[in-house]
Amino acid sequence: MDGLGFGLTRAEWGETAVAFALVLLAAASARLLSVALRWAVHGVTRATHRDLDEALAGALRAPLVLLVFAQALFLALRTLSYIEPHHPRLERAWIAATVAIVTFATQRIVSRLLVWYAARPGAVGRRLDGRTVPLVRRASSVAIVLVGAIIVLDTLGIQISPLLAGLGIGGLAVALALQPLLANLFASSYMLSDASVRVGDQIEVTGGPSGRVEDIGWRATRLRNVDNNIVIVPNSLLAGSVVTNYSASDAAMDARVDLGVTYDANLARVAEVLLAETRRVRDEDPGAVRDVEPLVRFTRFAESHVEVVVRQRARGFAEAAALRHALMQRLHARLAAEGIAMRPAGVKPPADSVTTG
Repeated sequence: MDGLGFGLTRAEWGETAVAFALVLLAAASARLLSVALRWAVHGVTRATHRDLDEALAGALRAPLVLLVFAQALFLALRTLSYIEPHHPRLERAWIAATVAIVTFATQRIVSRLLVWYAARPGAVGRRLDGRTVPLVRRASSVAIVLVGAIIVLDTLGIQISPLLAGLGIGGLAVALALQPLLANLFASSYMLSDASVRVGDQIEVTGGPSGRVEDIGWRATRLRNVDNNIVIVPNSLLAGSVVTNYSASDAAMDARVDLGVTYDANLARVAEVLLAETRRVRDEDPGAVRDVEPLVRFTRFAESHVEVVVRQRARGFAEAAALRHALMQRLHARLAAEGIAMRPAGVKPPADSVTTG
């Protein structure tokens, strides 16, 4: 047949017109599918969470349009007889495009689900803190895109072994250079996701500082101590230490006073005096738990004194501090009035107080 332009025959131009019509029909179908998707997802998730269907529909709308359009485009190109010699390369490009779109859709779905899960109301006991979501989103997106890119390159016949080797060496060098920063970063992610320490908790690091948690950052956690100063603790140190969290539950806690009495004291009388005075403080202090009996226990024979501990249950952390303050005042005054000599627990007497024959 005679050519009609661009080196194409009449039949080839007819094939081109049919292919173009298929592409237009696919574009219209993709648009209708994107509208129907929202209703379909809502029908599946209406019994659980309405906001979930909005997140899923928003994540799938663009990838679905791209997928339908790409499939129609490649199918239309396959109907063109004059590009048949290029069909093998066309099929590889078709598979690579499909993988890329599926990767794009997976990345959007995971990202939207993470945001929805962290922000949904009433999620009692969730282990994903809202401030962890940006880091998890970035990490998951990088991992998904990286896997998709490797599959696409392999589909296109590009050797990925040298690329993987280069990424491995480069990643190792970066990890070694940023080791302290990465340690704090992963420690903060663990703390936020584990929710063992939260903002507002009163904590004490064994052998370290104590105070109320003001903020948990990516590098360090800020504590406000009893002197109203901010103490900055690296997250790696905090995650690797034994931490006492006084705010982890609403349960009452003990107010404890450690003291020591000299060896010439009558221990039975000491126990009786301490128990009686602690009961009076319990009955008068509003922060004490009335129905819990105080505890007085002798714990150790030290070098120059007998150590004793006094415990009384308080309603909470703040009440325990105030109750301990009141106990120390009242116990000291009562022992002094009874003529019982005290010595601080764990403290040796001064050298000039030791008499010799």
